[in-house]
Amino acid sequence: MRALRAILLSLTLLGATVGVAWTAGAEPPSGLYQEYRRDMLRLHPGEAVQLGDRSGLSRFDESLQDQWRSDLLNTLRRYDAQVREVDLTSLNRADQRSLSILRQTLDEDLAYYDSPLFEMARRLPTEHFQGSHLVYAQDAAGSGAVPFKTVADYDLALVRADAFSRWVDEAIGRLQEGAKAGVVLPRMVVERMLPQMAVHLKGPPERTEFWHPIATLPTTIAPQERHRLEQAYRAKIATVIQPAYRRLHDYLATDYLPQARESVGLSALPEGRALYRHLIRLHTTTDLSPEEIHALGKAEVERILHEIDTVQATVGYPGTRAEFLAHVRTDPLLHFTSSEEVIPAYRAAAERIVDHLPTLFGHIPTIPYEIRPLPPESSQTFQGNGDYAAPAADGSRPGILWMNVVAAGVQDRYTVMTISLHEGRPGHHFQAAAALEQPDLPDFRRSGNYTAFVEGWGLYAESLGKEMGLFEDPWQYYGHLSYAILRANRLVIDTGLHAFGWTVADGVSWMMAHSSMTEEQARDEVERYVAYPGQALAYKVGELKIRSLRDEAQRSLGDRFDVRRFHDRLLAGGPVPLTDLEADIHRFIDEERTSP
Repeated sequence: MRALRAILLSLTLLGATVGVAWTAGAEPPSGLYQEYRRDMLRLHPGEAVQLGDRSGLSRFDESLQDQWRSDLLNTLRRYDAQVREVDLTSLNRADQRSLSILRQTLDEDLAYYDSPLFEMARRLPTEHFQGSHLVYAQDAAGSGAVPFKTVADYDLALVRADAFSRWVDEAIGRLQEGAKAGVVLPRMVVERMLPQMAVHLKGPPERTEFWHPIATLPTTIAPQERHRLEQAYRAKIATVIQPAYRRLHDYLATDYLPQARESVGLSALPEGRALYRHLIRLHTTTDLSPEEIHALGKAEVERILHEIDTVQATVGYPGTRAEFLAHVRTDPLLHFTSSEEVIPAYRAAAERIVDHLPTLFGHIPTIPYEIRPLPPESSQTFQGNGDYAAPAADGSRPGILWMNVVAAGVQDRYTVMTISLHEGRPGHHFQAAAALEQPDLPDFRRSGNYTAFVEGWGLYAESLGKEMGLFEDPWQYYGHLSYAILRANRLVIDTGLHAFGWTVADGVSWMMAHSSMTEEQARDEVERYVAYPGQALAYKVGELKIRSLRDEAQRSLGDRFDVRRFHDRLLAGGPVPLTDLEADIHRFIDEERTSP
């Protein structure tokens, strides 16, 4: 525990780097924030689509192109020069904060995209967890952010298919560069990707998931247009989309797989340790080292295991802790018997949560939230339990939790409430909607995506179930602990894989010894960390920071502490680096202490 406190203190000290002297003053250059956001969306069409911006609908990931990198660096340098001309002390408080965040973002983006690390990373252009080949398939099937409502939507999706085909050829080119330079994907990752591509090659267009938008054409589309679109999609799937997946599949299977590496961690690659440290900073917005994170994870695992022991005693299960975890894995009463039970259970949990929100929040966002099953075709290739898609900024799309009802991780009855708290309200949907409903925030902050803040809030939101009286059933509380220890295990395993030479088997062994996951679930999780280094660290690091800031506010304010005002303040600024969050909560404490 002494090591844990030391690491938490290092998180606290990082906050000092963002604080500035707030004074009233002038406005920043006219339109700076809007122009920055517009130019970033132009360079990131996928993000534009996520936000409901139609400018990205006909395009696909262009980041593998040299021209894209040149355009991005020129854009970043231009905004960096503009931002540095502004005297922070001349601005009002809100603009000081926004400009400080923008400065930090520009500094880190310039350092990364102008470095050899970026060249290395784009030689590993896709993977089996959230690779672009998966993103395209989900979007093109109508279970992603791409809309299929009007004839124009359908026509833009046809153009996007050509852009995806172009991306495939660029990805193959980057993979070939990497093979020559000794920068290659783990063999395991390649083996997982092959069936994800092969599933699109079976049968005629009408039997692929890409036909789903045509099978569900809106009735408002005129008959002649319906016929034209059917013909166009049949041809596009057969002559562009399927051949693109075939090219990537065959290259990986025939040429690349024999060159793929047996190792799984980044540390096995040239400059891999430096890239991993960059990813740690990117996802956690801290300067924690792999060693510190590893120790933090182990300390958290031990703390949560003691809480699990308490639940074991409460439910009256005799035997050792290991026997209890094995019981949870296999007891049929703790798991759904069919996939048809999943969506109703999650919708019921979401409805139950709503009535309890006013006890912890003053502002309740009103943007709609829905829970939908992934189409069966998409479930075959989607990795993970579900995927929350934030609402469109213009209100054209609600927040949607797409559930993979056949995934092993959603078969546990005891995790329904915890996952609902994390993904919906008061978790991801609540946080995203709260930011979108702040009209005075610049767009780049309303839709920001600092992983430690977003996933840290999601994990913190899970813990609020206890305060809302939603964990009265000890098994639902066990579900909360099972996910809490999962995030602690991630700190141990992710760093083990990428900094300390662990194998997948090492990670699975650790997970099985410190959770009730089945071997299948544990392997899926560990392979996720291989594919997506550093991202899994954000959850627990972010949650611990939010929890420590709440504890600090309660200690400092005593009877003046209002948890609703604390939560509202934390969410009102949109996703931010943890350093900025700490500085703002310190201001909140000062304001609350001196308010009438």
